[in-house]
Amino acid sequence: MEKSINPEMVIVARESRGMSQTDLADAIRVSQAKVSKYENGLLEVSPEDLENIASATGYTTEFFAQTAKVYGLGSSALFNRKQQTVPIGIQRRVQAHVNILRMQIERLLRGAEIESDFSIEPIDIQSHDGDASAIARLVRAAWRIPTGPIKNMTSAIESAGGVVLLCDFDVAGIDAAHLWVSGLPPLFFMNSRVPGERHRFNLAHELGHAIMHRYPVGDIETEANTFAREFLMPAREIEHHFDGLTVEKSIRLKPYWKVSMQAIIYHAKQLKKITERQYRSLFTRLSEAGYRKNEPMPLPMEEPTIASQLVAIHRQTFGYSDADLAKLLFHREPDPSLLRLLEDKPATPLRLSGGTLRIAK
Repeated sequence: MEKSINPEMVIVARESRGMSQTDLADAIRVSQAKVSKYENGLLEVSPEDLENIASATGYTTEFFAQTAKVYGLGSSALFNRKQQTVPIGIQRRVQAHVNILRMQIERLLRGAEIESDFSIEPIDIQSHDGDASAIARLVRAAWRIPTGPIKNMTSAIESAGGVVLLCDFDVAGIDAAHLWVSGLPPLFFMNSRVPGERHRFNLAHELGHAIMHRYPVGDIETEANTFAREFLMPAREIEHHFDGLTVEKSIRLKPYWKVSMQAIIYHAKQLKKITERQYRSLFTRLSEAGYRKNEPMPLPMEEPTIASQLVAIHRQTFGYSDADLAKLLFHREPDPSLLRLLEDKPATPLRLSGGTLRIAK
């Protein structure tokens, strides 16, 4: 008996490929009106058209029978950092991409479990008088992070049971998103095109959202930024570094604290270690030197490990072939980005810095 087609999956598949209804209609040689009726559940997708839709989007026909919920950007479950100028079509493509990645991770986690010494737990910011910095300090203490800079922000998240995914959003305007739904660990989707120092701040920002904003109320972006600054650069530990702050000194501080020069200068202003006038002067100098767009001493991108280990377990422990993995993850053919995860990975679960990935019972 054939499974019925979920109209939302047709929309997600189309949008993940950046296709309009007209694009999909042309690809499968039907009218846009027919595609519209398919997507609104007004017309049952014919077997022939289903095969053509699957071929045009690159997903298996089984993908379209899923009943999984689709989460939207900006909902209480999915936060994203974006510029307001990002076209709505691109936002929809990223939203679809994130939802499909979540479905894929959910499938991979059926065969493995993440165990961690620490955890990401929601904290009501209102119960802490709206003080995001205080919550950042609590989390650092709970995770037993030593004083000073965080050596690897990605490892810190993974050690607490989160899953970090580097994604090619094919756009610079959307930095990151996170999704945390029942039955899954917090998932952090990070734009692989941003510089390494910005990636770390984006990840700390999304962590702040995950912890403080299960029910977003108030100025959540400011709160998440405040959390990120304190998490990466605790005020009591960094403030003496701001004495006599100059552009040149911010360059020297950057590789130590592993944040951008701009984040360092802004944090100094927020801690009142420099005046508003000094702050504007420093940013003017950054602009004149071209450092607002391209800072010196770029930091390398941190590489996540859990996603690749999940894939490695299926291939090397469960005996999945590339074709098996492709089918599991809804691809009609082995995906190049998937195959990159398989390179030089151990056959056994990896002991993470604070957590373990093991075979599910």
